[in-house]
Amino acid sequence: MPLMSRVALTLGLTLGAAAAPNSIAAPKGAESLTLALLGDYGWTGWQPLPLDFCNNVLSKLEADGVEIPKAILNDCDAGDRLDISNATIEETRTARYIEKVCLKKNCDAFVSVGDNFYDSGVDFTSEGIQRFYEGWADMYVGEAFDNKTWYQALGNHDVVAGQAGVDFQTSLAPLFDDRWYFGHDNLPYYTYDLTGSDWTATFVVVDSDCFINKYQVNTSVYNTDYVISCHKETQKQVDFLRESFAKSDATWKILQIHHGYISSSTNYTELNPLMEIVRENNAVVINGHDHCLAHYQYEGTDFVLTGGAGYAEAGDCNYGVPIGPYAKWLGADADQAANGFVTLDIDRSALNFEYYARDMRMKGADYYVVKDEMKPSYSFAVTKHATKA
Repeated sequence: MPLMSRVALTLGLTLGAAAAPNSIAAPKGAESLTLALLGDYGWTGWQPLPLDFCNNVLSKLEADGVEIPKAILNDCDAGDRLDISNATIEETRTARYIEKVCLKKNCDAFVSVGDNFYDSGVDFTSEGIQRFYEGWADMYVGEAFDNKTWYQALGNHDVVAGQAGVDFQTSLAPLFDDRWYFGHDNLPYYTYDLTGSDWTATFVVVDSDCFINKYQVNTSVYNTDYVISCHKETQKQVDFLRESFAKSDATWKILQIHHGYISSSTNYTELNPLMEIVRENNAVVINGHDHCLAHYQYEGTDFVLTGGAGYAEAGDCNYGVPIGPYAKWLGADADQAANGFVTLDIDRSALNFEYYARDMRMKGADYYVVKDEMKPSYSFAVTKHATKA
């Protein structure tokens, strides 16, 4: 850290005022804070493997008994290869859109729900380092992003590189850019508190990849050394969530996770042990994985889906058609899902969620029409405070 940044950090922490440059915490003591919630954004910089290799060579290697690394299999994904051009364009435009909204709303920090780097994560290699800069550090720059903490989480694409990829994001990346925050213990699960003048919000980050049963099948590209190992210790994360919420007297409690327990696409019921703790504490769940924006409410719990910061997919939000009464709003229509993100305004009285959907004009057409993209397309508030189980 440059000398002047260290001085500014020391001064800012001493005064207890607004967040100092390069601090690892959102401002404290304010009557309200505004967070930007986003996920599934990390497409920029990914280069699919050559088509000849994927279509012709890969099958020969497999037939010859060559063990193919999961990352190579994933980087031959035909669907992602088809999406990469539009995904890169959409991520770049959405990043600039987030900047515009956050300048208007004065976002204090950013909360990620994972899939930070498609298609197969990053690790401590020349390519991984390059992708970290191209896909994140040099992508999210500007007044709205500078010196703002990003409270990170892992998604399924982040674990394809295995333990090496997880270590890069949890341990090394914070040394590259101190906006990137993964707790103090270099683990894929952690907790942090945001504190206002008369309220506190406790966030707990859990790596849901470890809970997903189909990732334990050896043919899955997510069946890596890390996922195999952490699946055997899911109780550790369950206990961590329970203990973190139990110790907290916070006004608000929030679980930050990648996969959706409630979804218009796939409901990951393996996450139920976590959801039981969420319900006991009257907490809220923020997740991604589905590439769209949505609000679900199930068994008294609000679920905020914010997976639209990269490549939006209408099918993930069932083309805007609610399935069952629990889908309160879906950011999609028959043809397209919206790119965008969610803001969370926290104060003593409420958690106010606002969904910002981008007017998606591309190549002379408007793929998702938003009358005024600088106003929320949907909003809701949580007013019942957290409890202590």
